[in-house]
Amino acid sequence: MALPQSELTPDNCAFLMIDHQVGLLSFLTSIDPIQLKNNILGHAKTAKAFGIPVIMGTSWPTGPNGPTMPELLYLFPEVNVIDRPFVNFWNDPDSKAAVEATGRKKLVISGLATEVCAAFPAIAALRDGYEVYVVIDASADFNPMITQVTTTRLAAAGCIVTSWVAVLAELANNTQINGKHIGKLLSEHMPQYYAAMNSYLGSAANAEQTAEAVGLTGNPPIPIAKE
Repeated sequence: MALPQSELTPDNCAFLMIDHQVGLLSFLTSIDPIQLKNNILGHAKTAKAFGIPVIMGTSWPTGPNGPTMPELLYLFPEVNVIDRPFVNFWNDPDSKAAVEATGRKKLVISGLATEVCAAFPAIAALRDGYEVYVVIDASADFNPMITQVTTTRLAAAGCIVTSWVAVLAELANNTQINGKHIGKLLSEHMPQYYAAMNSYLGSAANAEQTAEAVGLTGNPPIPIAKE
């Protein structure tokens, strides 16, 4: 089991979002597609919220894999998506150079499909001395069995297998400072949390301040309690 050398912080990691392409999103069904889309966007917005470097790549974008999800292009207009000919992201000189240019030694990787697009570069990066986190629920496969096998392989190799919410919470660290990011992103991309937030904002005395802090005042139906 991999033991991280230190906690994730906004200053020590880079996000590698590999092959989140519309074609792959449509036929990798190990996760419900709506849940997968929410996981990917919640994970991407985590990087955006904390100013973490993001590297995005595609494979065979002119073929059935299709282009990068438009929501990601909207979130990161400044990021140059690297279209590569290599199956393994890590074997592509431009992709690897982009990682090295960040100067970060902790890599937070997600990809479609997990078994190839996330696992291949994750294991290769481990060989090159990086500490690697694989965000398993912002990745997907043809079926759940493949994800289970790949998760076992990644953990055995020394990767830290995690989820997008765990990454968000570790980066946030302090709820008094960064609770706004937790509240906003979970409310936007985790329906269960949105329901809990809705209930809270409808009854708590300090709901108005909380709603303003997490940016939910304009998202009905959230009633704001008045004393």
